[in-house]
Amino acid sequence: MINESHPVHALVASKRIEFTAKSANPMVTQSLTAIANSGLIAPGNTVSRIDLNGNGNFLRIHGDSVTANLPYYGERQFGGGYGDASGIEFDGLPDNYVQDFDAIKQKYTIRFQINDLSDNYTVYIDIYPNMSGLVSVNMANRNTIQYNGRIGTIEKR
Repeated sequence: MINESHPVHALVASKRIEFTAKSANPMVTQSLTAIANSGLIAPGNTVSRIDLNGNGNFLRIHGDSVTANLPYYGERQFGGGYGDASGIEFDGLPDNYVQDFDAIKQKYTIRFQINDLSDNYTVYIDIYPNMSGLVSVNMANRNTIQYNGRIGTIEKR
């Protein structure tokens, strides 16, 4: 069992959480496989894992609000309009925010819904004691994508 004084407990309780993705794991589809087969995926990446180191992406929980700027790789289910964000971008107050600690699996799970002008997002964040994280984003208009990365605290400014 994880000790109650472990830093992950204090971090989740503070609601000053920053997730930085190190890799994206898009849903593998026939279209993405065709892109990979045409040689359009950068060396070192695969259709199921794309390296994001140095990308500057994030998902932040700051008090009652959430902000994200994550790249998206995958298929859109409906046509997009001009000026639509190509990534996963939102900033605002989430709906149905819940955070739970699973003592058996030794992880926190945070889930919420949030909307922007172009999509509705359901976000699941798993936070582990080693400060690694897994973020899964389900969308109304695009295929699901997962991100692996690191969890830290948002520095006070």
